[in-house]
Amino acid sequence: MDRFIEEVVAIADAVATRRRSDKKIWLSFDEWNIWYRTRRTPEARVKPGWPVAPPILEEIYNVKDALVFGGACISLLNHADRVKAGCLAQLVNVIAPIMTETGGPAWRQTIFWPFAHFSNLGRGRVLRVQNDSPTYSANYFDPRGTQDLHFPLPEVPYLKLAAVHDEQAGALTVFALNRSLTDEMPLRVTTTGFSSLVVDQSQQLYDADLEAVNTKAN
Repeated sequence: MDRFIEEVVAIADAVATRRRSDKKIWLSFDEWNIWYRTRRTPEARVKPGWPVAPPILEEIYNVKDALVFGGACISLLNHADRVKAGCLAQLVNVIAPIMTETGGPAWRQTIFWPFAHFSNLGRGRVLRVQNDSPTYSANYFDPRGTQDLHFPLPEVPYLKLAAVHDEQAGALTVFALNRSLTDEMPLRVTTTGFSSLVVDQSQQLYDADLEAVNTKAN
């Protein structure tokens, strides 16, 4: 997500420079979420008998999905200087943080919690952070189209970080994601320009089982 946003910004700015235009283009990152069915055929979206509003695009999200979701939120925050809207798709049932049943209960999936934290606490001015973290190598997989495309990522920081200063509330919120699959991560935060800070109780999304899910019963 970071590279995609930065690439689009670079293209827009390059075109503006070529045209000698001082107009800055703001971005809308629309309908983003964790989705596993990008190659689903139209035939698979049809239920026999054509029932009304059948469940065809529901995703059951686990802890791993919630961590990826939180990382996406951090990416959007860190590009708030150009991304003015980031619309989640969708909110209920279809690839959504909230699940319901007709005539039954509603429950929150794992991705609901980072969404709620960023919505409630990610308000104010996003600060530019300096992240000093060990890195790992990975491959980015682009599932669009008919070919499997992989792009190397030689140095990915284990720590993904964003900070937001709410001047009105007098609060500095730090969002941190540990991308290691095995190791805990000590975190030391150094703030400059804040004379006095009271550390509030941190909120942590964690489960030893990355496949754990929230269900109707639990």
